[in-house]
Amino acid sequence: MRSEAYAHLSNCNLCPRLCSVNRFERRGHCLIGADVVVNTIAPHFGEEPCLQGHDGSGSVFSGCNLRCVFCQNHDIAHQSNGMHLQPEKLAEWYLNLQETGHVHNINLVTPEHIVPQVVLSILHAKTLGLTLPIVYNTSSFDSLASIELLDGLVDIYLPDFKVWDAATSKRLLKADNYAEVAKESIKAMYKQFGDLCFTADGLAKKGVLLRHLVMPGLEEESKQIMQCLAGDVSTDLYVHVMEQYHPRAYVGNQRRGPLGWSNSEPKVQEQLRYDDINRAVGLDEVHSVTQAAREAGLWRFVEAAEHGGHNV
Repeated sequence: MRSEAYAHLSNCNLCPRLCSVNRFERRGHCLIGADVVVNTIAPHFGEEPCLQGHDGSGSVFSGCNLRCVFCQNHDIAHQSNGMHLQPEKLAEWYLNLQETGHVHNINLVTPEHIVPQVVLSILHAKTLGLTLPIVYNTSSFDSLASIELLDGLVDIYLPDFKVWDAATSKRLLKADNYAEVAKESIKAMYKQFGDLCFTADGLAKKGVLLRHLVMPGLEEESKQIMQCLAGDVSTDLYVHVMEQYHPRAYVGNQRRGPLGWSNSEPKVQEQLRYDDINRAVGLDEVHSVTQAAREAGLWRFVEAAEHGGHNV
C-alpha cells in the first residue's frame, strides 16, 4: 500500500482533476506537492454531536481541490499557507491529538488532494499507537481510485454533496461534472461501510454520514440530490441537512463592469459578485429540502451542534 501511495504522487491522478504531475517536482491544481501543508490542527467543536462529543474532533485542515466561491474556510482552502509536514510528521500530530487533546477521532478535512500522504500518515500513526477512528471529511470530489486506496484505513466517511447541476458546479465550485463524481464517490464509500453506527455513548464509530448545505435559490437542486441519495445510495443513509449558509469568500464582493459612455468618458457600474447567493438561506428553504428528503424515503437525520469553533 505504501508503494502504491508513492506511485500516485509521482503521477498524480487520484483527484478528478487528473493533473498527472509529479508532485515530488512540481504542484498541480491543488498547490500541494509531496508534503502536506497543514494550516490548523486542533480539537474542533463545530461538527455534528456524534463526532465532536465532549472533547472535540481532532481536525486537520489542509487545503482543498475545489474552489467554492462561498467557502467558509477560503483563507485556508484556497491557499497553501501553513506547516509543511511529511506524512510521518503528520502521523505524530495524530498521536498528539489522541494523547494530549483527548479528542474522539482524527478528522481529515477536505483531504481529496492529499490521499497518498493521508494513507502514509495513517499507516505510520498506527505503528505509533493510534487507536482513534479516522474521519475522511470530504467535498466528495474524489476519484474511485482514492476511495479504493482508503479502504481499511478510514472508519467514517463524511461526504458533502454540494450541488446538482453542471452549470452550477462550474460557476460556484469551479469544477466540471461535480455531481456525477460525487454520486459515484458516495456510492463507493457506502459500499465499503454502509450505515453509520455508534458507540454506547452515542459517538460515531463507523460508516457514512452525508452532509448537504442548503443554499439560497437552489432548492430544486437540493431536492434532486435527496432523490439521488435515496434512490442510488440508500434510504437508511444518515443525513445532515445543513442550514448555516451565509455569504463568504468572494460572494458579495464588489466588481466593476462597463455601463456605457458619457462625455467621452466610460461610465462604470458597481456590481456584486455572485449576487444571487448573497443572502442567508431561509428556514422555509431548509424545511422544503428536508420535506423532500423525507418524501424520497430518507428518514435518518442528524441535528446540528449547538456551538462551534476550535478549543485552542
